[in-house]
Amino acid sequence: MKVAIVQARLEWENVPLNLKFFNKRLSEVNGADIIVLPEMFASGFTMAGKGQVAPFYEAVNQCMQDWADEKDALIMGSTICYEDGHYFNRLLAAFPDGRVLHYDKRHRFTMGKEDEHFTAGHELLVFEYKGMKIAPFICYDLRFPVWSRNTSEYDMAVYVANWPEARREPWQILLKARAIENQCYVVGVNCVGEDGIGLRYSGDSMVISPRGEVLAACEPYADEVRQADIDLEALEEFRDKFPVLEDRDEFTIEE
Repeated sequence: MKVAIVQARLEWENVPLNLKFFNKRLSEVNGADIIVLPEMFASGFTMAGKGQVAPFYEAVNQCMQDWADEKDALIMGSTICYEDGHYFNRLLAAFPDGRVLHYDKRHRFTMGKEDEHFTAGHELLVFEYKGMKIAPFICYDLRFPVWSRNTSEYDMAVYVANWPEARREPWQILLKARAIENQCYVVGVNCVGEDGIGLRYSGDSMVISPRGEVLAACEPYADEVRQADIDLEALEEFRDKFPVLEDRDEFTIEE
């Protein structure tokens, strides 16, 4: 299985332009089974502008479905959704057959006051695609290993992000830690450039093996696409020979 990571510069709060640019980027992706885009790929990580971005939710959803159909691939990325009086930072997983699943970001970045703008999700999403079990997460979720803990034996964790340059080293370390401790592949996709409030992003998007090895990585600060091969059989063999997950702790998460 091939995974494509799309590290991109985002046009601040300009959904039509971002969709146009991603349409071009994805036209250059060939042979990927899974394509992963950054967090809030259609707008950049905006909070004050959520009201002007949210009305484009259906347009973003439709674009992702069209890309999934055209590329015959699973497409993942997050956008802003307004539903039942609440705003959500929502990851969409669009399948080639027209299905769309979603995951609402649980851990909001309180130091940036994300909790004042978006409602937290409460449900993990784990689904199967081409024989691989996948668990998607969003940005700040990466810092919380209990939420990411592999209790459902997923094969790949996906983290879409707008993770600032100032904390690029923790991003790289935590992605590897999540792969090793959960004995799974990890895909981390970040954006690059400077956003509308002056934060800079270095990207550092990568695909990591269950052993913590970097299988593919985008150049820092570059707007580019990289691909990596994911070997499910090799993962199963590794788990059989070194069954770490069999010794994991049991726990429940209380709301």
